[in-house]
Amino acid sequence: MLNVMSKEELLSIVQHLLEGSSIIDARKLAGMAYSVRDYLIDLVMSNHIEESDFYNITSLLSPQSRSPLWEKYFITKHGCTKTKAKDGKGDFVWNEVNYEFKASGYSQTNGVNIVQIRLWQQCDYVIQHIVDEAITTFILTHSQMKHETEVLKATVAHGTKEVVEENALIELRMTLRFNSDDWTRWESNYAVKNK
Repeated sequence: MLNVMSKEELLSIVQHLLEGSSIIDARKLAGMAYSVRDYLIDLVMSNHIEESDFYNITSLLSPQSRSPLWEKYFITKHGCTKTKAKDGKGDFVWNEVNYEFKASGYSQTNGVNIVQIRLWQQCDYVIQHIVDEAITTFILTHSQMKHETEVLKATVAHGTKEVVEENALIELRMTLRFNSDDWTRWESNYAVKNK
């Protein structure tokens, strides 16, 4: 994959991003991160950059760009098999179990925003919160996620209430607040180490 851009050019850009560049224009920084995003997983897997560097660089991307990249990295790191979206069984198979992957970075709401929860899909869930080079990974079964959507009072992710009531396949969203009783409960019940 590194044949489009020379490794030296790529590492130069990555180093520039990691040094806290003097570029004031945030769009230029984000553009640089966007331009190397397809190579970052290869660089981590080949030990050219640290995992923390991967997350520092990708934090410059929009949530729509970084979330699929974080999912792809998790799949690569753990040897998972990507599933087809049309099959409706989550994002990947890991240890013979189907999982939906949800990732959340820094949030101004002081919590982990979990969106597009599709309870009609029969799969378990990997939820990752990535902030300040720290990764918290939660793994929930399908029934645990269903329970949590009730406890955390999940709401409709898309559409108006009138449209949603007619649709049996409703995507949900919920927020897990830091330093709350719910956060402590999730850490006790669902958090896993070294994922």
